[in-house]
Amino acid sequence: MIGELSVVTTASFYKRKKRITAAIIGSLFDNVRAAHVTKSSRNIFKHLQVKAGNTRWSALCFKFSSAPSFLISTTTVREELCGYLLLVEYKGHLAVFSSRLGLTSAFKSEHLASVAMADVEAAVAKVDAVFQKVRLRNMSVSPFAMRSKTLEARDLTNVIGPSGSRRYAPQAFTVEHEGRSTSATPSTGRIGVRSNRVGHNDLIVFAESVIDELRTKTAAVSPFIKTFARPISIEEAMKVARPTTLSIDSSVILDAVTGDNPSFRLVRNNAGAFAELPETDLRALISSLEQTFQIVGRRKVREVRASKHGAKIGSISLNKSRIALRSLDLALAANVEVEDAAMALGLDVNRRSLKEFLDEANALVVLFNDVTLAYIGGTIFRDETLKDGGDDLLRYLHPEATLVKVIDEKGSFNPPQTAFDANSTFGVIVGTIGVADQILICDDLTDEWADFIGVRTQSGVTTVNFYHGKHGKLSLGASGFHVSVGQAIKNLGNMTFPPERMATKIASWLTNYNSNQGPSSIARIIHGTAATLEDELAQTRSNPNTIRRAVIVTSSLSKKAVEDALSKVKEGNAPKPAFVQLYWLLQSFFSACAEVGAVGSVVCQP
Repeated sequence: MIGELSVVTTASFYKRKKRITAAIIGSLFDNVRAAHVTKSSRNIFKHLQVKAGNTRWSALCFKFSSAPSFLISTTTVREELCGYLLLVEYKGHLAVFSSRLGLTSAFKSEHLASVAMADVEAAVAKVDAVFQKVRLRNMSVSPFAMRSKTLEARDLTNVIGPSGSRRYAPQAFTVEHEGRSTSATPSTGRIGVRSNRVGHNDLIVFAESVIDELRTKTAAVSPFIKTFARPISIEEAMKVARPTTLSIDSSVILDAVTGDNPSFRLVRNNAGAFAELPETDLRALISSLEQTFQIVGRRKVREVRASKHGAKIGSISLNKSRIALRSLDLALAANVEVEDAAMALGLDVNRRSLKEFLDEANALVVLFNDVTLAYIGGTIFRDETLKDGGDDLLRYLHPEATLVKVIDEKGSFNPPQTAFDANSTFGVIVGTIGVADQILICDDLTDEWADFIGVRTQSGVTTVNFYHGKHGKLSLGASGFHVSVGQAIKNLGNMTFPPERMATKIASWLTNYNSNQGPSSIARIIHGTAATLEDELAQTRSNPNTIRRAVIVTSSLSKKAVEDALSKVKEGNAPKPAFVQLYWLLQSFFSACAEVGAVGSVVCQP
């Protein structure tokens, strides 16, 4: 009956961890049968490790009954189904062809290992392959970014630009190569070729050819696939690199416990007596967490130290799917716990330690001795552009000399004041960056879309500018950017000025600016006329040539400092974890902008 098999050429590929005997295959088949309700002990076909040259193949097919998927689980109705398994063993690998039957978890755990995603890429995404379909997942941790998308074209290299791909990782793709269409899902090792249905002998030949490709370690990979941020497993990363440094994404804490409506609060548990962490202690704690720590050891559980030979401050565990924070022994974090801000102080029975909170939030940033790898947000990414000098990032950074003298984000205010302080970020936006905008509106502290909204028409080209201002001490870290990036991504859709929201929005602009420090006489409409605003903004919406720019204006970053950091990376020096985090965060921002047809940029110190 095996000669009547006629199926498509699609299989899941694995590495074999140890020798598999006919007895082991026989036991597997018995367990597969035992997991299904059968009326007969007879198989339609069953073969155990039949030799075919250097290959052994095994196959199983039988009938079984099951409840129809469209009825409730307790139904007594049964339908008769038929399933099959074909296992092809060749050169230390196993190919699994199947329909309605699958390997048992115990068998996979004991005998098989995943094929490296990089090997699947090399086998299918060859240097001259033409990509025709790709399913992408966004690597951004922002809840406002697009999570996934599928693109299809005759040649996707003509459709996807590098600016829009950087923060997307391919989950599955289809390529055309030498007249053959091949699909692959690297994370599962599933590879298929578009063809007519074939018999088991052709399936064996297909499995052998794919396994030969998987074993070719020197194959050049398509430059198209390299434009994406490619996730890899911890197991793969550990084969080529070792984790060297760790830092904590402090924004996870700051976003949770600060702001107008914090979700959590930090408390110190003194033998059952709870006290909210004072602001000074919070800042000291954040400062201690933002250090760069050293990872020491060779085992699954590794120590985290203040320096290579310094005191132990914690430990991590290199698990199969994630890097876990096992312990945290910083003095400033002692007895610090996290509780729900909606509960009265000390009454949250589900409060947890700071270590548990950071671990659950995937707040670890781990770097490796291979600078192309970074563990951020619970996933290891490979980004080869960072190693190549980061020119892709630098072109989004625009120096502005007046930001050097900025000492505050908004400045100080008093009732008769009619302009923002010149030495504030807001003052620089009004006096320099947005000075040529024919329309410039302060939108801060309203139903805020941006700190300032500008419209400029120059040489027949209209540009809508959403300015997001920040101030802070010069740094190459990401903590000062999280709020701005989140606000910018959240409001990308508002850059078209939704007509149903404009009446309320314009009404909010007719008042003077009142800061948290008190009222002022600063008009929100800095450039433009209130009576014509609605029509002028509507024209930008209907104009297909309108350019939309999301601009983060900050005094906390220097383009020269970024250039220097990237140059050191290009020379082979490992970057600091905080800088890698900044790199990924900004790439996420630029990618999200490109996704909606906008242009992201950062105006910073020279």
